[in-house]
Amino acid sequence: MEKKTILYVGGFELPDKNAAAQRVLSVAKIFRELGFNVVFLGISNEKSSFKSIEESKNNYFGFDSWAINYPKNKKEWIKHLSSSFEVDYLIEKYYKDNLYAVICYNHPFLSQYKIKNSCKKNNAFYIPDATEWYSSKGKGLVFGVIKWLDTTLRMKYIHNKSDGIIATSDYLANYYKKNKRIVLELPSMFDTQLLKNTPISEEVISNDVITLMYAGSPFDKNNPKSARKNIKDRLDKIIILMHEMHKLDKEFIFNIFGLEKDNYLLSFPEHSKILDEMKSKIYFNGKQKHSVIISYIKRSDFTIFLRDIDQVTLAGFPTKFSESLACGTPVITNKISNIEKYLSETNNGFFIENTNLKDQILKMDKIFSLKKDDIDKMKKYCNDNVNIDYRNFISQTKIFVNKLENKI
Repeated sequence: MEKKTILYVGGFELPDKNAAAQRVLSVAKIFRELGFNVVFLGISNEKSSFKSIEESKNNYFGFDSWAINYPKNKKEWIKHLSSSFEVDYLIEKYYKDNLYAVICYNHPFLSQYKIKNSCKKNNAFYIPDATEWYSSKGKGLVFGVIKWLDTTLRMKYIHNKSDGIIATSDYLANYYKKNKRIVLELPSMFDTQLLKNTPISEEVISNDVITLMYAGSPFDKNNPKSARKNIKDRLDKIIILMHEMHKLDKEFIFNIFGLEKDNYLLSFPEHSKILDEMKSKIYFNGKQKHSVIISYIKRSDFTIFLRDIDQVTLAGFPTKFSESLACGTPVITNKISNIEKYLSETNNGFFIENTNLKDQILKMDKIFSLKKDDIDKMKKYCNDNVNIDYRNFISQTKIFVNKLENKI
């Protein structure tokens, strides 16, 4: 095929305002290395809205990028879930003559269905990028039903009508391979050279004690009462574990990014007392710029997160895991998804149980007993063994492209 433009569509906010943006940029860089012109159609959550899609045009890392306004009411949400208007508009006006494919990043079912038909009309490939199997827990009755229906139809129906699928985990790759799809498995990846060259913010202070950090959204901050029903990262278990370390007189600093202390206590009010006891050791830093997060990751000894094992965590691949390794910082986590492919115990991280507090304490005590020289060796290993750099996945993506074209 002579056509070389790939339109990448989804709920990512470029250049670095959500984890989705990190994902699609890495995938786009792979396709660019293979000679494709990748353009984005993402979202914008800025207070000021674009009056037309032309106003939204920007360029990030050499990629042309368009955006639609984030839905703000029911009418806009219905349009977002069901319309392919902006995709069709861009194809017709700018890319009709050289459209190779449309990649849909976790896009709503009905909109994807229409995009699939647009791809067929324009003799282009329709390719979902599946990185999540969303849960409807804690969403309320009406929204929960809509979420479940959209996710089910997307994952089980429309994706199986695609020309090929990009999947982020073994779980999803194997699921679609059983349905005889052409599958490209790409975990969360980063441009490690870019991250290594990112300067460390002056506000980041080095500490002589063990420093850990967590960055993310463990639950929906706008609906804290549902946190226990739909919690993604078990920050609550980490805080309990840190309290056990505190009781053992361990010295440490634990920085938390992504939410304020008050937000956390709305969901876990019973932790108020133990957080007060550790007020000189645990710091809630709220939402920060991505550059600040990167600086703290680089200066930390470890990043840490724990997740329950269910369909959601098996299907996904944690961006925070890859981002930490790309910054040269080892990770403490439990065995979820297929990160065992990329975490080498004692070299670039540690596995810790998610269910047994006694075992957690024993393992964390071992980690906290490490000398700074030992941690420095682990950080050097992370820097020298960049197995989650996007460049490592170019050859298998080329094979995926060849399979697509041989299918014609």
